[in-house]
Amino acid sequence: MKNGKVFLVGAGPGDVGLITLKAVHCLHVANVVVYDHLVNPELLSFAPKSARRIFAGKYPQNHILFQKEINRLLVQTAKKGNIVVRLKGGDPLLFGRGAEEALELAEAGVPFEIVPGVSSSYAVPAYAGIPVTYRNISSRLNIVTGHEAPEKGRATIDWKKQVDDHATLVILMGFANLEKIVREVTADRKRRTMPVAVISNGTCRDQKVVTGTLADIVGRVKDAGIKAPAIIVIGRVVALREKLDWFKPEPALKGKRILVTRPAHQASALVDLLKTHGATVISVPLIKVVPSGKTAEIKARLEALDLYSWLIFTSANGVDIFMKQMHRARISPERLQGKKIAAIGQKTASYLKDLGLPVSLVPAEFVQEALADEVIRAVGKRSQRILLVHALGSRPVLEQKLRSARLDLDTLDLYRSVPLIVNYGRIRRLFEGRKIDAVMLTSSSCVDSFVRAFAPRKLKALTKNVITAVIGPVSAATARKAGLPVTVESKEYTIEGVTRALVDHYQERKTA
Repeated sequence: MKNGKVFLVGAGPGDVGLITLKAVHCLHVANVVVYDHLVNPELLSFAPKSARRIFAGKYPQNHILFQKEINRLLVQTAKKGNIVVRLKGGDPLLFGRGAEEALELAEAGVPFEIVPGVSSSYAVPAYAGIPVTYRNISSRLNIVTGHEAPEKGRATIDWKKQVDDHATLVILMGFANLEKIVREVTADRKRRTMPVAVISNGTCRDQKVVTGTLADIVGRVKDAGIKAPAIIVIGRVVALREKLDWFKPEPALKGKRILVTRPAHQASALVDLLKTHGATVISVPLIKVVPSGKTAEIKARLEALDLYSWLIFTSANGVDIFMKQMHRARISPERLQGKKIAAIGQKTASYLKDLGLPVSLVPAEFVQEALADEVIRAVGKRSQRILLVHALGSRPVLEQKLRSARLDLDTLDLYRSVPLIVNYGRIRRLFEGRKIDAVMLTSSSCVDSFVRAFAPRKLKALTKNVITAVIGPVSAATARKAGLPVTVESKEYTIEGVTRALVDHYQERKTA
């Protein structure tokens, strides 16, 4: 089979408008897109709907795919004749490990092109009103990684030598080491008054900037609650921000009253996310997750864990309850070592990895259909027994597809979602009082419970002027079938994705 080709593409620093025209052309012709967690998911819409989207995100201490796995994926996918876009935040060669991937492709004889991208090293400071060079102030720019490769054994950067009165120092991936960097630079006490800026989510609507000096920046950052991703700028040019601060996006959800209906133990992350966009959030859980009650079945499956080569989890709730049931049955987590684990999406995979359980498979699209296809492809014709851990009464698509492929499959109805009828009265009062601008429905169970809170003849009337935001096509289909119009449907099936879709909706309305 003729090799395909890989485009190593820089996606820019965050603002969709900063991707290059050539990068967009590459996405237009892609069969497969392999993308990182710093890539704005809106950029995936430039690829054809038929293109496979594979998330290869790497978070600190938590990798969905390790670099060797990414390299292997690119080679294998291209050798099947695919046009692959490897979409990387910023520029692919500036601390982006694009060169490592290019070398792997070259050694495997796979054609590739490198498409440079706008780097956060100068674009993010520009959006914060900080020019990285300025005549008579800074004639030199130093760009340094704050996260050196662990295989080096020890740090090689002498931070004291990186800072002087006529240079600008930009530190990428150094936020977690801010305190250590500042301590080493200020070993020379003359540097303590040097201006510093820490910029979080640069070029995006939720950009935050904290300025100070090397003497006080650590405290200021903690007080402001700044979080990664963030870059650090050290140099006298930071003082120019006082006059050049031009990027002042008003929070898109400012003044909007958003109803969150997630279970209480899962709501806080979504609430915090909406608040960063200026929303007033009202959290009223409409479902709760409880064990299925199938005690004998659960006990039997757990005792037979050694029979299974694969475990499939369809939610973080399933992982949580599974581990609690193992603990209750006094079954050691070591029994899971060596098993291949498939997770339906990023959040479930991250939860598993936080527990020290490596994830072998995450589908590009976080729905049962895609998960089934990936598992069938991974297992192939090998004789491997699979345990599917899911909710009682969940969609049967995944199980049906796996059985149709004649895989050796057992299922475990581990938990179920039950409606919180006790909160229905409060929901009705909020809508009768016109106190809600938008409602977030993050699963089909939430949709079902929300609809049940209203008399059928009153549902449309009370929700008429309320924006309904749902995660993905399954929840959207459930809502429409129940007679609830869907205003916003996220293409990325996560709370970050649905929040971004809601923000974009309000932004587009404001622009119009």
